[in-house]
Amino acid sequence: MIFFLKKVGFIMLIFISMSMAISAISLWSLRQSSFYKPSFLVNDIKEKKFDYIILGASTGLTTLNSRVIDSVLLTNGINLSMDDTALSSQYLMLQHFLAQGKTTKFCVLAPSVSSFDTENKNISDNDYRFLPFINTNYVSDYFEAYSSKSAQLISNSKYLPMLGVSYFNAEIFYPSLLSFMNPKKRNRFDNKGNYTYPARQNEDKQIIEFKTLPVYFKNNYLEKIEDLCKLHNVELICYLSPINAKKVVTENLDYKIINHSNILKNTSFFYDDIHVNYKGRQVSSIYFTDAFKAFLK
Repeated sequence: MIFFLKKVGFIMLIFISMSMAISAISLWSLRQSSFYKPSFLVNDIKEKKFDYIILGASTGLTTLNSRVIDSVLLTNGINLSMDDTALSSQYLMLQHFLAQGKTTKFCVLAPSVSSFDTENKNISDNDYRFLPFINTNYVSDYFEAYSSKSAQLISNSKYLPMLGVSYFNAEIFYPSLLSFMNPKKRNRFDNKGNYTYPARQNEDKQIIEFKTLPVYFKNNYLEKIEDLCKLHNVELICYLSPINAKKVVTENLDYKIINHSNILKNTSFFYDDIHVNYKGRQVSSIYFTDAFKAFLK
């Protein structure tokens, strides 16, 4: 019986050791790659100084095209938005950007409009993309602040990397294999961080009536982002992206705001109710460029 238990223990030790080694290699592979935005920022973006950065969720990712903006204004910007993230995630991305010794004059915050008022009680769906950097203090502190299972697994991956890698295996392990073979491969964004949704066969219809959507800017992470911007002499601009047949109304004067919620008047510009397609992105980026000029003077 003792011999059997020793053999089982030995096999378990080998299994855990191999799992730890494979997981550590997976995180290392992603950390050296450009597959996800946090690693892309570290490995692919060599510039240190930017005129602006775009932080946001899928709305910021697909609405504002930094290439269009830069071509008109002769600026140097980058889109660091990630889909399925909240203001807390964008705060973490801003910390990550500054931790690389990079600077920017403006931070354009473009989350989903609802995020300005809704604070998540858990990490966002795609926050696992910061897992390769779990050993940095600001990333570790971020996940330790949440009590959910997924957050704690990521947090404890600082000591046992197999916890996070096994839990997010499809999002971490398999991309790490792709990254090992092709470190420059990116996950649905170009070399300036932009991505676009295709045009659907939407009805080409003028939008006549816009329903009012109030926004109060009460998410406490917005204040944290602003404080971090002030600490690094960055000017924060809150961008309200186009919404199909809705107009955001706000009386908040504490933040600089570009409100383009009702700027698109035709359904053909939308992929769905809160996302524009590639035609809508082009028009939205031009409108944003015109509004952004006033801040550059």
